[in-house]
Parts: sequence; C-alpha cells; structure tokens
Amino acid sequence: MRSSARAAAILVLAAAPAVFAAPQPDPAALDAVLAARSRNGGFDYRGADGQDRKRLAAYLRNLGDANPASMEVEERKAFWINAYNAAAIQTVLEKYPVKSIRDVDGAFKAVRRRLGGEMLSLDDVENRLRDMKDARVHFAIVCAAKSCPPLRARAYAAAGLSAALDGQARAFLADPARNVLDRARGRLALSKIFDWNRKEFERDGGSIAKYASRYAPDPVLASWLAGFPKEPEFLDYDWALNQP
Repeated sequence: MRSSARAAAILVLAAAPAVFAAPQPDPAALDAVLAARSRNGGFDYRGADGQDRKRLAAYLRNLGDANPASMEVEERKAFWINAYNAAAIQTVLEKYPVKSIRDVDGAFKAVRRRLGGEMLSLDDVENRLRDMKDARVHFAIVCAAKSCPPLRARAYAAAGLSAALDGQARAFLADPARNVLDRARGRLALSKIFDWNRKEFERDGGSIAKYASRYAPDPVLASWLAGFPKEPEFLDYDWALNQP
C-alpha cells in the first residue's frame, strides 16, 4: 500500500464512530449515599446531610448528560432503575420534611429532571423501563413509600442485574407487610404494585398469581400460587415515607 493510501486509511479509521456501547455513569456517588442512608429497605431522609445531598446532586447531573440509547440492554435497564431511585430520593429531600412523597406537588408527573438528555418525570422514567418489557423492574424502583419494594443499599449495575432483580422479587414477595400468602386460609393478598402493573405481570407470567409463583419462598407455596383459581386481593398502599 502506498504511503498516501495508508495515511488515508488511518484517517478514515480514526474518524469512524466507536462501535462499543457506553457504560452508565459511575454510580460511586449514589453508592456512597445509599451506603450511608439506606436502612432496612428504607431511606433515612432525616439523617441526610450536606455531603449526601451534594453527592446525589452530582450523580443526577451525570445522569443528565448520559446517552442511554448507546448502552447495552442491561446497562440501560440499570441506568433507568438508578435514575428513578435517585430522582425519587431527591424529590423528597428537596421538600423535606414531608410525610409522604405525595405531599410534593406533582412528584410523579410535573417534577422533571434532565435524565439521559431529556427532561423527564418519575412516571416518564417508569415508562422507559416498561418499554424494556421486564416486569421485575417494579421490584427495584422505589417510590419513597413504605409499601414500595425495599431500597437496595447500592446502585444497580449491568453485571449481575438479572440475579439482583430476582433477589428483589423474592424479598418483596416474602415480606408479609407487602404481600399475604396464606395457603392455610386460602388467602392471597398482593401489593397494589401487581394490580397497577398487571398487564406486564400477565404478559410475563400468564396471570398475576402464576408470575408471583416464580418468586415464592418455598416450592409448596409456589405450587399453590401457580394453581390459584381466583383473582387475588390487593392490599391498601401505605404512602408514608419509607423512613426507617
């Protein structure tokens, strides 16, 4: 190859766009906040200090500049779960003290933040996750309420994400404060999360009870759930803050 042709080829390769997917922003700041304030599945808003607030704000700024479309599927899923949880915590902290996230006007629809290059509400972020067609995400996103799934003490990452979501599902279903699996009395009373997102659970499991059977605490309960013949009850949702 002539030197001029070789130089031209090098220039073309250098100008070509990268073909690898971008990772989600470094979750170290969110990890630090969660390590300090996540307790017993809730978040210590009362104890959050200036350093926690700075770290959370810095993390959210990084999310604003990210490009989820360039990420692999698991990276993108983890990105949106972390975005939801961080934004929900920030929504409460900005107005704290409040007794419930619902005391924040427009908390789910009107309050918008720059996330992934767009101005999005919490509901918008949840819809991004719905588009990924994995109902397990509803066991990972935490809306700052007592009846929400437990808040993990660290950010989600693409590596091991499926196992982490399975673990969240099992922990959520086994919690008697959130779901009642009473085989002896024939009573199945599930979280309203199953009702609000029933189309997704039915899509992935055939029925809500069959979907729940995948994450039952033991095989006997799993079999009972898989064959449950009626519509389950749905428990009232406690919107009080998930303050430990």
